[in-house]
Amino acid sequence: MKKFKKLILISLNEINFDIVKKYCEKYNLNSLNSIINNNKNKFMTFSEKEYNFLEPWIQWVSVYTGLAAKDHKVFRLGDSVDTINKQIFEEIENLNFKVGAISPMNVSNVLKSPNYFIPDPWTKTKSDGSFWSELISKVLNIAVNENSKNKLNLTTIIYLILIFLRFVRIKNYISFVLLFISSFKKNGKNLYF
Repeated sequence: MKKFKKLILISLNEINFDIVKKYCEKYNLNSLNSIINNNKNKFMTFSEKEYNFLEPWIQWVSVYTGLAAKDHKVFRLGDSVDTINKQIFEEIENLNFKVGAISPMNVSNVLKSPNYFIPDPWTKTKSDGSFWSELISKVLNIAVNENSKNKLNLTTIIYLILIFLRFVRIKNYISFVLLFISSFKKNGKNLYF
């Protein structure tokens, strides 16, 4: 039997790679640095030239379907649920690989049996149905909407803490707590160079 390698698709949205490289150097982010500098495993894609088709929620559908915007016809957040475009996720699943996705922008979950699937907060599609995926989906949706009002309710904060305790490695707790506390200083300006 042929052994397959894992395929990991990391979707970085609206990233300034010059700033990412500075962070990699300053904070010794070796894993991210190797992804950025490994040209044999990195693919650049090009799509639309018309300005009104350059929105990320249009571009990501092009990446996931291999279709130009005029062909996939998805022009607003959440519109992917109303299309029948075949996405890379189904293609990979049809090759008998397990597929997991965390917040892929404007993706409709039409997988038969996802290993895990947490939709992005703007797309009304189902999660994989597990307790944690349902909770994370709900909390992300609430947090995104409440964040625009600059407030989070107590229930959402409690859910965020539970998710944090469940998925963050104990050895990283202190680093994340310190980062959280420092984010209140200088209105987050300390997160930039």
